[in-house]
Amino acid sequence: MTRGVGAHPAAAAPMSVATPSPFAGIAFSAWAAAFAVGTIIHLWQGAPSFWSVDPVVAVGAFAVLLRPTAPARLVVLFGLLVVEVVAWLPDLSNHQILVGVLGVTFVGWWLGLRWRAPAQALDPAVMYERVAPFLRVAFILMWAFAGIAKLNTGFIDVVTTCSVWVLESIPGVHVPQGLSPLVIAGSISLELMVPALLLFHRTRPFAVVLGFGFHLVSAFAGHASFSGFLWSFYLLFLPPAMIARAVVTVRRALPGRVRGGIAVAVARTPLTLVVLGGLWVISRLVLLPEGLQLPARNWGAALACTLWMGLCGWLLVRLRRHWIGAPGPRVSLRVRNVVMLFGLGLLVATAATPYLGLKTRASLTMFSNLRTEPGHWNHLFVPEAVRVFDWQDGEVRFLGTADPELAAEIADNASEHTVLLDARQMVDDFTDATVRYELDGVQRIATPVSADPVLGEPQSPVQSWLGAMRPFIDGGTCQQ
Repeated sequence: MTRGVGAHPAAAAPMSVATPSPFAGIAFSAWAAAFAVGTIIHLWQGAPSFWSVDPVVAVGAFAVLLRPTAPARLVVLFGLLVVEVVAWLPDLSNHQILVGVLGVTFVGWWLGLRWRAPAQALDPAVMYERVAPFLRVAFILMWAFAGIAKLNTGFIDVVTTCSVWVLESIPGVHVPQGLSPLVIAGSISLELMVPALLLFHRTRPFAVVLGFGFHLVSAFAGHASFSGFLWSFYLLFLPPAMIARAVVTVRRALPGRVRGGIAVAVARTPLTLVVLGGLWVISRLVLLPEGLQLPARNWGAALACTLWMGLCGWLLVRLRRHWIGAPGPRVSLRVRNVVMLFGLGLLVATAATPYLGLKTRASLTMFSNLRTEPGHWNHLFVPEAVRVFDWQDGEVRFLGTADPELAAEIADNASEHTVLLDARQMVDDFTDATVRYELDGVQRIATPVSADPVLGEPQSPVQSWLGAMRPFIDGGTCQQ
């Protein structure tokens, strides 16, 4: 069953690239399908809208699921996700910025390869051998930066820590105050251990087991979109031969009628995509009343993520002797391509933005309580001297306005403070409004916003696109 999918002539590969293993093509296809499933879970939990690109991205994910052996379909899906990221700028989530960086890098690299060596660009085995190391290193870096961000006084505080807050977001879960230090220590240890364990062949099984528990808890805590996306990356650290066995196991477990139905759907891909796209729009925007939309999104995504991870868990247990201590070639972490190295550099730069004094949202600091604004720096090891930019200067709290639309937005964030750059973005569409606000403890009035030399100062395009800031409050609670 694996012949012809993963194998290809050695002469087709460039001299600098070793011949892919006979299971590399299947490993690529399995990861592409897993990534598409993660995309669907991510989209389902997001807010539905007729005017968003979500339905198009969903169709792209369905197209990959119908034929995961086609690298071009995965490239298109990544491209659509990049479009989604651009549409959401600057208000992105952490997994969106990760996928955006990976997408820009992968699409750019693949287009170059498609121009130079078309046959290789369409070979899933070549794709796996060339792209998987880049994806692995990026995933390890994401985990490492998330763990490092939590080494701050706000996260280790039992009153303000996000570790307890996340756990208590699960219905019915309550963490006794006496156990809070253990939860904090466990969270930090886990987020630093996973990337360290992923570095070495013998310890990777432990990282997969830890990741399984982490992402399952995260899904039930309301972050299934994050877990659904990231769970797919663990497949890249499993032996390709084991993944091939898993694919065969799933195929054999499917009833004959199901396999026949899938074959028909694949044979009629255009019609299948139209039907699936229509069902997606109807289920998201028509069937559920407004009051049930949010619960359906959150719990539907959590259920989908649980079922998906449950299937993977069953396969991991059933095939455990083929990946825990299994002999054979080790998956590589060696990245040599210039475009991919640039992508990794871009990821590092993104993670460094809060420390440098740039944006604080979607910077791989998820639920860390990290504060890097002037007067609030709280990291235990990174010195405040590394901050060289002024995007985080100026602490603003809105007090009131006569504009009803802006007043409603201010009321929703009455207890929050933000930096001046973010405050300017909030009032950017209300230049004729009169606003009372507090800047660094001093009350001011913008009459109107456009005439105020502080609040009405124009932003550069770079600040408008990339200057996303996290609000913060005075009370002791999780600062996401």
